[in-house]
Amino acid sequence: MSSNLPHRLPSAAILAILCGSLYSCAPSKSGDTVVSGSSKGNVAPVASTKKSVAPTTAPAAANPVFKRPDAVHGIYLTAWSAGSSKKMAKVMKLTDETEINAVVIDVRDTGEMYFPTHIALADEVEGKEYLAVPKPAKLMALLSEHNVWPIARVACFRDNLLPTKHPEMAVQVASGKVWKDRSGHSWLDPYNQKNWQYIADTVDYAMEIGFPEIQLDYVRFPSEGKSNTQVFPSKGQYSDPKAKPEDVIASFAEFIRKKVKARGDVFSADIFGIISSTKKDQGIGQELEKLAAPFDVISPMVYPSHFHKGEYGIKDPNRSPAEIITKSLGDYKKRVPNKSVRPWLQDFSLGYHYGPEEVRAQIKAAGALGYNEWLLWNAGNRYTESALHKKGQG
Repeated sequence: MSSNLPHRLPSAAILAILCGSLYSCAPSKSGDTVVSGSSKGNVAPVASTKKSVAPTTAPAAANPVFKRPDAVHGIYLTAWSAGSSKKMAKVMKLTDETEINAVVIDVRDTGEMYFPTHIALADEVEGKEYLAVPKPAKLMALLSEHNVWPIARVACFRDNLLPTKHPEMAVQVASGKVWKDRSGHSWLDPYNQKNWQYIADTVDYAMEIGFPEIQLDYVRFPSEGKSNTQVFPSKGQYSDPKAKPEDVIASFAEFIRKKVKARGDVFSADIFGIISSTKKDQGIGQELEKLAAPFDVISPMVYPSHFHKGEYGIKDPNRSPAEIITKSLGDYKKRVPNKSVRPWLQDFSLGYHYGPEEVRAQIKAAGALGYNEWLLWNAGNRYTESALHKKGQG
């Protein structure tokens, strides 16, 4: 949890594959008030894997009220940070005093469930080992009290836990063993609709405890490994035998969208930044127009440190944050001009020191393109306060 490396940093192999750089119904309107926990119905094509949730786990009576900011300015928090009273006191001070008005919190990461979901599959593979936020009602009340917009990060198909108990639900190799990428991570089979429901149950839980926005991550097929060794056990049973990976991912996103919109929540996703510069899906099922369609907001990861020297004709993108953000987000402006784009920006140092000038330069560059919403990433949850405007400034 103390690493300052960016999330989902791919290996050298995927950098080569991704062309030398790294780049994820009506939407709720800015200023809308969302009272979480008020379900208007759900659509579920397969049997639910969710147990009955005890009232103490998802207290409907709490009904935290959140007003969506005119422009979301957010930071990423691990669930461990969110579950720490000491850490959250510092975060609330930051939100009280600066322009930060939103937090992205891990609910599910690489299989780990950090909240007491009481989902059968989650309990089977992990029990309480990863329980970072045992009292979600207390957390949601704190965020509501400080007028902070909470966003639930739900990682989808990368999962190191479920395949240990249910290899039939995972991407495999020909022998039937679980396939792993170069980082040692296993993946759920995107063709398997039991996996869709498992993720949907997690999304339902996040909304039940009060999150007014769901942000999906790893909404894709696996990368960083030998794709020609991947076997998808459920592909033969998938409803459309001719479906391309991007069609499968788009259908999955639409399935989750129906659940999110039925509750009136906001639906967003993290995506690879590179997909804006190619019409192909890069073999991971992320073709920009198809992927963006179900979501209210997309958040491309456009960290300057991830671009190779010479990218977009820029000598050293890492040392030219404003220029590279302008170029990379410019592609999104052209490809999906009517989509709300809320980029992930860099507040960490990787090969070059990032201070207030570098962080602010990215924010200004995004704003110049009309993208006034943004999220800052720092894996250790240490943010450059001097880069931020004070509350009410600017």
